[in-house]
Amino acid sequence: MSIASIRRLQKKRKEEKQMAKTHCTFCGKDADDGTGPLKSCARCKAAHYCDRTCQVSDYQARHRDECANFVHPPTTDAFLTKPIPGKRYPPQPVFAHGHKDGVGCWVTVEGCINCDLRRLIDPLDPSIPFDEERIGGEAGLQTIRTHRAVAFSLLDLRVLVQNRRKDKTPVFVYGSRAKALVEPTMTLAVLRGTAEGDNLTEFMQSDGVHRAALGIAKDPWDEAPRVRISYINGAEVKKGTPPPANIKDATESTVLHTGEYAILHLQFRIGDGDTITKYWEALAALEAFYVSWVPWDGTCTPAALATSAHGQLVRTPFDQRAVREYFADFIEHGQDAFTRSHCGDAYADLLQIADQRAERERDAIFAQLAHQEDADEHMQLLRDIGMDEVADRLARASRQ
Repeated sequence: MSIASIRRLQKKRKEEKQMAKTHCTFCGKDADDGTGPLKSCARCKAAHYCDRTCQVSDYQARHRDECANFVHPPTTDAFLTKPIPGKRYPPQPVFAHGHKDGVGCWVTVEGCINCDLRRLIDPLDPSIPFDEERIGGEAGLQTIRTHRAVAFSLLDLRVLVQNRRKDKTPVFVYGSRAKALVEPTMTLAVLRGTAEGDNLTEFMQSDGVHRAALGIAKDPWDEAPRVRISYINGAEVKKGTPPPANIKDATESTVLHTGEYAILHLQFRIGDGDTITKYWEALAALEAFYVSWVPWDGTCTPAALATSAHGQLVRTPFDQRAVREYFADFIEHGQDAFTRSHCGDAYADLLQIADQRAERERDAIFAQLAHQEDADEHMQLLRDIGMDEVADRLARASRQ
């Protein structure tokens, strides 16, 4: 990759951060024109003004309704829902959006460029190194088999939840209680990949239609839900540092005062890793996403509030048209076309070189393993844990 291409990639990152620096919502004045920082709407953090005159004028013209109806998410470079300059698609397209009683949320994918679903064996946080102890010994292998941990069947979602209650009541948001309602016609396809311990509920509608609601995927090693709070009010929650005061549980709950917001990273198991393997296929199988919250009196613990009769669910229906439009290039023309239209030629060229290098390294590893005395044992082990494609590749290498 040339120095020029690397510089273009760096420029892209700077553009994404610049998108979070806004202009006056009413008059259009830029935040960097030397007149000082813009003031945000205290409730939504999505509208920004250079002075009170602009704020009052915009409120009377349109912002009263936009703020109450959660038309725009708060401005943060961790959830950019508009394209950066020169690009066709936003970094975080909104695929579901809803609000109820002053609490709202927006849903996108926590995606990777190849659009593959994730595996249960991989860490929730991709920046954390793979823990080889997970597959150590017969107990580890049995866990993989029992929980179908190598199937590409986990849908990664990034969810922004915000409190805009006019009565200024704080709320507790429970990430681990989020649900995804499956489309009726996709129920059997989604349930095809279920494994022991999966978090799901099946039920029959009054008209006899078989339905399913998915809960957050559970990690069989950590025995914890696959969810984490990744940002609070735009600030990243980093592993190994003290969490913000809002977070009352490392993964499950956070308190939000009026105007505050949290970004959650969570996963659902969808399908068997065969018929549903890509993001658009998983999203097409879902009707709506639900996030759970409870009003907070400032004293009750998360555990006490979890059984509160005042609990609420915000329903966010998935916009299937938005899903199809965003992934159309991949569906119709493949990964390279998708990468170029969404990330630019420089990133696509870099990815292509990286993929070719990785493929050569994999070929070398397979060639080495294929000619070892225990190659047949390796192949059988791979098949036992559900990695048939890898076993087939090793078999082909052994015949060369």
